Amino acid sequence: MKKSHTLTLFAFAFAATFSTPAFAAEDRDQPTNEKKKTEEAEHFRIGALGGVGLPRPLAIEGLVRLEGLVAVGAEYSLMPNLTIAGVDTSFWAVAGDVRVFPFKGAFFIGARVGRQHASGKTTLTGNIGGTQLSATESVGVDTTFVNPRIGFLWRFEPGIALGMDAGVQLPVASSTESTLPTTVAQSEQVTNAVNLVGKSPLPTVDLLRVGFLF
Repeated sequence: MKKSHTLTLFAFAFAATFSTPAFAAEDRDQPTNEKKKTEEAEHFRIGALGGVGLPRPLAIEGLVRLEGLVAVGAEYSLMPNLTIAGVDTSFWAVAGDVRVFPFKGAFFIGARVGRQHASGKTTLTGNIGGTQLSATESVGVDTTFVNPRIGFLWRFEPGIALGMDAGVQLPVASSTESTLPTTVAQSEQVTNAVNLVGKSPLPTVDLLRVGFLF
């Protein structure tokens, strides 16, 4: 009987001796595996962001981040059509975007390169020979621009992204199409307003960007 107890105790001790290191090794490997998965994920992340800011209040962007160092994307931004003092305005842009993260963190230095369209349309009225006449006239400016900027893009598990940035939009080239007669005071106001946003440097501020980055 004593011999049986002795063999049983020996068996338990033998099992504990060889099984405990296995569990310990598994526990040690778990953080390593998680770290490896995180490092692999940093090689390539894809996502989308929506935002509010200036000079175009609404924006949506798709982007890819590589090696935690560079992100490239494409963006569409616009100002909803508004009627101001009888002038219907339209303002939108498409752009390619590059962000460089020098410290592989949230801080980035970036630039957009894109094409912007700004237009104004109004109805002019007049009286010729006692007859009231009206005509719809418009002016539009298409602008190629660069937009250097700096900002932050944070990422939180399980993939939520938040960002903000500021910069300046610099016009590179522009073209104007107009059917407005320059002799009409109202048309001059429309032309000046469209030229201001189409041909002048503009501050850019992304107050908030929110989306996902997996």
